[in-house]
Amino acid sequence: MSQVIDTTYNADVDPVKTYERKVAPNVAFYQQVRATKANDTRRHVYDDILLPHTGNSFLVKAGQVIRFEQRPSLHNGRTQIIDVHFVTPDLEQWGDHLNTGALEGLNQRMYSAVWSQSGFCQKMATLVEDEFPYDKLEEDYSHIFFAAHCCPDWLNMCYGKEGNVNSCQENFYQAFGRLPAIASIEDEAERRRIIKLYADRNDINMFQPQKFDQDENGITRCLLAPSPSVDDGVGVEFYAEKDMYFVVSNCPYADQALPYPEARPNPVYVSVHDTGILPETGHLGDIDGWEEDIFARIATKDNSVK
Repeated sequence: MSQVIDTTYNADVDPVKTYERKVAPNVAFYQQVRATKANDTRRHVYDDILLPHTGNSFLVKAGQVIRFEQRPSLHNGRTQIIDVHFVTPDLEQWGDHLNTGALEGLNQRMYSAVWSQSGFCQKMATLVEDEFPYDKLEEDYSHIFFAAHCCPDWLNMCYGKEGNVNSCQENFYQAFGRLPAIASIEDEAERRRIIKLYADRNDINMFQPQKFDQDENGITRCLLAPSPSVDDGVGVEFYAEKDMYFVVSNCPYADQALPYPEARPNPVYVSVHDTGILPETGHLGDIDGWEEDIFARIATKDNSVK
């Protein structure tokens, strides 16, 4: 006789809730980071501009903050969507959808973090400023989330040759190719392989209104809405938990208000400042040393080649 299981939701046994509780941010620490802006104690490092239909990479060192700012009135009055990858200069760690989704959820709000992949699972960056006007969004919509980015496969599928003009994938090819660790690869085929390896991963989408909901077939999908026009100076800031590159695409969908490829993207303004506050460490405690244990257990099982 089968056992009757109570299937009522229970946060005490929900695996994701246990992860969430373990990674709750030290809000007081990040408030100190934010206060360096109000107190005008940050040191300016550099400014840059992310141009339409391009990708670029921005080096941000541990303890520094990178700001992505909208200035729509200087252009066509529209908000500009960007997509962001995170990677260490040696390419060893990258912003990981699996770990970030499990620990932080599917979208980001203040003090949400981006985590690196299995075997490291370290904090890479933390959201410390979000000036987006949420009151202009429909109910349950957010604008920062970990997901896919547009690619030439989809655009050519939908628009044929007319769609073969630009994509976030193309922009990421450009941006990753600008990293010293990749640019120094002399063999062109190998360099392209590495670029594609990193560009193919999911990334943070920003200034892009979205929510997750079920369609008429009960399939959970990401719903994307046009981005409202924002005031000049509205920005988002991430605090770097380690030395890293923010690898960024200026999304050719612009603000999602016009059908692709009618959209006309705007520049996004980038600045980096040093807060003078070094990151905390050991966010997850001592979690190393499990890999050898895994392979030791596997060695005791059937490993015949299939």
